[in-house]
Amino acid sequence: MKNKYLGLICILYMSIILYVWVFDELKNFLAPQMQIYIKISLFILLILGMVIILYDKFSYKFKISDLVLLLPFIMLIFAGDARLSSSFANNRVVNTNDNQKVEEKSNSDENTTIEEQKDQTNETKEKEIEYDFTNVDFNVIDASYYDLANYFTFVPKAKKYEGKTIRVRGFTLLNDSYIPNGYFMLGKYNISCCAADAIYVGFYIKNDIDVKDNTWYEIEGVLQSAIDTEGMETMAIKVINIKEIDAKSEEQYVYACYAYDNGKCSEVEKYDLSY
Repeated sequence: MKNKYLGLICILYMSIILYVWVFDELKNFLAPQMQIYIKISLFILLILGMVIILYDKFSYKFKISDLVLLLPFIMLIFAGDARLSSSFANNRVVNTNDNQKVEEKSNSDENTTIEEQKDQTNETKEKEIEYDFTNVDFNVIDASYYDLANYFTFVPKAKKYEGKTIRVRGFTLLNDSYIPNGYFMLGKYNISCCAADAIYVGFYIKNDIDVKDNTWYEIEGVLQSAIDTEGMETMAIKVINIKEIDAKSEEQYVYACYAYDNGKCSEVEKYDLSY
């Protein structure tokens, strides 16, 4: 049996890959564009394992230290569904705003007054308007999530969409250094390769409602201008409707648009965004 140990390990690894593939849990470990490689390795491990087990002349000297090869299997048992905790999002955010600063710090007090006046004006207007969310301007789904989150956060021309309606789902971050005062964030994890490089991406939300930290919500609202912690122009969402949703019913990972729809990015291109 010891001589067949490596063959059994290969079969065991193959079983792990097959399990997460069949039960659709690969997405909790790898980005879609990387999954093909792990699927190919399944067949390689199967062939290699069978050769080692069936080939009588294969020579191998078993060592107690080789038991470490069982660790991935043990880790899978204790990993559950491998979803990251929402609290992991703290300090895992993209912060590369290239927008121009709207004012120098010496005018910060004046800017605050202006922003407060704008908020009061916007609130008055919103009370007079009844928004129709049966056909929102931006319905943020997973295939457009990453691109729209970065667009409304970092692209100066996004300001042209001020006043447009938007619907988005995600989990909240209420307090962190990159979140401007008076706002919180609603977002999901983005991964480019695997879960180890997960980065939180999301939307600034005007913090004038009662929400819980690290909790999943669906928000319907209106886009409005805001200023981030670096003094840059950005877009935020003024909440009109909000409801708490079940975290287990939501995909926690989103990817750049080319990972969906055979790389066509149709869910992003349909908005004809200005850059």
